[in-house]
Amino acid sequence: MSTIKSSSEDLTLNADGSNEVKFQINAVEKASISSAGAFTSTTIDATKLTGEKRNFIIDGDFTQWPEGTGATSDSGYTSALFQSSHTTAGTITTERSTDVPTVAQSNHTSSYSKLSKCTGTDVSIAAGDTISYRYYMTGSDFAHLHQQQVTLSFWHKTAAANSGDTYAVTFMNGSFNRSYIHEYTSTSSWQQETVTLTLDTSGTWLFTEADVGLRIIFTYMSGTTFQGTADAWSGNLHYATSNTSNFMDNTSNEVYLSQVSLTLGSTAPTFSSPPIATVKDQMDWYVQRWNFDQVTTEHGMIGAGHVYSTNTVLFTKKFDKELRAVPAVTSSGSGTFEAYYGTSQTDFGALTAGHVGKHGCRLTAVAVTGTPFTVGEAVDIRRDGTDVCWIMADSRH
Repeated sequence: MSTIKSSSEDLTLNADGSNEVKFQINAVEKASISSAGAFTSTTIDATKLTGEKRNFIIDGDFTQWPEGTGATSDSGYTSALFQSSHTTAGTITTERSTDVPTVAQSNHTSSYSKLSKCTGTDVSIAAGDTISYRYYMTGSDFAHLHQQQVTLSFWHKTAAANSGDTYAVTFMNGSFNRSYIHEYTSTSSWQQETVTLTLDTSGTWLFTEADVGLRIIFTYMSGTTFQGTADAWSGNLHYATSNTSNFMDNTSNEVYLSQVSLTLGSTAPTFSSPPIATVKDQMDWYVQRWNFDQVTTEHGMIGAGHVYSTNTVLFTKKFDKELRAVPAVTSSGSGTFEAYYGTSQTDFGALTAGHVGKHGCRLTAVAVTGTPFTVGEAVDIRRDGTDVCWIMADSRH
């Protein structure tokens, strides 16, 4: 063994000019220090030396699915903060999948990915057709990124049928007048894609909690109206390029998306996700849903109300925490809720919400038939038997 020692407090290794200081074992380089002072290593994750980088994508690990994890074909939110947008003559479904990158591939253990399937073809794309999945970042979060260099990282794969297809991911401002398109090729094996860019200063960028500060759009098909140039900012509403494949040309086509992150700087650290309690708390800022069908017995209790008229009951719903904005409040349909009073029970129709604020609302329930109530009496609000029964407050963009 050979040892380099210094007889003083300091040891200097000097490389003249612009050369690197290199560390080798058996003539194989293991680490180096560049003339600019950057340290690289084959075994050390340099991001750990300065602490973890913040991932500005909330739940990029696809753990939260408020509307359910099964296949859905409607345009709307799929996982908690990824919204689907379908304009096509074909059909597409989205669902939660357990097919994920291995730890050996990504150095992270994921439980779920987002899976999109072509279920009905559209081989003749109209100019205005698109299929995309969009993540909306609020203006207050985006303010930390504006004018700075960022790196988007995500893992993706396809089915064998569409292996080798080219798709696009686009950065777009909240005012739809600046966009940046990046192309990538996906295969039937999990692979990571990264894109580094400096966020634009032209156009109209928004910075309040009420605004959409940045849209990140994954596009799997696009007509000519929304096609632009790759890797350049433009003042157009563009989602893809002319090279973007048609995901809708085969009902065997599938696309998986996993481990999405957006960080400051020119490199993407190993993907990490906060503890699940933190992720759920982040979700509650945007959307809260109460599924009353998770009790093991039928007629699960929801709350208490009072009779407003002989066929109407009023009750309040306090939200778990303040929401980002005044939400839209929806519920399961007619016959899924019931009133229990004395020894009797009556089915309600669909609930309607009033006096909605960021902290709660008043819900009105009307008996499906008849006038069974006595004004002023107390009524228990329950799940009707074992029906699927829920209330949701949604303040997403």
